[in-house]
Amino acid sequence: MAKHMIVRPLMALLVVAAMVAGAIGTARPQQPRYTVRFGVVGTTSTMYYAPLVVAQDKGFFAQQGVQLSQTVIGPDDNLVRAVAGRALDMGIPEVSIAINGAAHGAPVRVVASLTDRYPYDLFAAKGSKSYADLRGKTISHWTVAPEVSVALIRQLLAAHGVKEGEYNLIAGGGLAARYAALTQGAVGAAILTAPYDLLARKNGFTDLGGLYDIPAVFAGVITNTNWAAAHHDAAVATLKAMVLGFRYAANPANKAEVVKMIADIGKTDPAVVSQTYDQFFKTQTFLLSWDLVPSQRSMQGVVDILTSLGQLPKGANALSYFDLSYLNQALAQAGK
Repeated sequence: MAKHMIVRPLMALLVVAAMVAGAIGTARPQQPRYTVRFGVVGTTSTMYYAPLVVAQDKGFFAQQGVQLSQTVIGPDDNLVRAVAGRALDMGIPEVSIAINGAAHGAPVRVVASLTDRYPYDLFAAKGSKSYADLRGKTISHWTVAPEVSVALIRQLLAAHGVKEGEYNLIAGGGLAARYAALTQGAVGAAILTAPYDLLARKNGFTDLGGLYDIPAVFAGVITNTNWAAAHHDAAVATLKAMVLGFRYAANPANKAEVVKMIADIGKTDPAVVSQTYDQFFKTQTFLLSWDLVPSQRSMQGVVDILTSLGQLPKGANALSYFDLSYLNQALAQAGK
């Protein structure tokens, strides 16, 4: 009996020890294996940021062992410089800015895409009915620099008979400022995207057309090539989490939850955000790069426009500025 009295407590201790060891063993894979410094230009309240927002909210980064250290830094060229200088590891800027940087020696590459087109519409004042009505008017955009978005605006107007010099293009600030200028009559037209394009349409402003008529990658994920080469698994894990975020967002069953996430970030009316969800995931699906994979046409499209602006050498190939190898491995791991 004494022998049994000694063995039972010992067995109990062994069982407890095994349970503790098991618990520790289970927890270890959930601990961050990688810390990734990730930059965004502004608020992530636009629907095409859903892969990032959902991956954070649903814990997909944590599941992949990634601790994402997110920084807001703008404008886009500052973010690209931060990635090139290793102040950040990855980030989401306007892709054309990163390509321009890479063409001038910056160690950055585009490794994934959020949007296959520029998701912007040209809204004119309520009295305007056609492009011809914009002659002599001021159009508000976020920049007047020789960039892809400006080239798209000029191409859109020229295609409808309005030549450069017949209108005034100004740098009108962010979306809210451009929309306010339009509603107050301070400008004759403005370049808008969700959710302000929906508000403009609802309030009777004239939608003349979209920059998205011309294939060109807009927003994408970039990385420092030296960092990615030395932290291959971290880069793949980060992209895998974002792929899972995209797939979760694209599932109609999750619409209400995703809408709430985006609405909460932007403090926006959920009813309006719901419309932007439908715009990106139902009615204008060509705007997005599904599973973060840009189309060859849109990749080359943005490169061709930069070439026409004299910012890239003639005959430039998109594959010189895009490296989708990390994304392809992330997709292979994520499965169908």
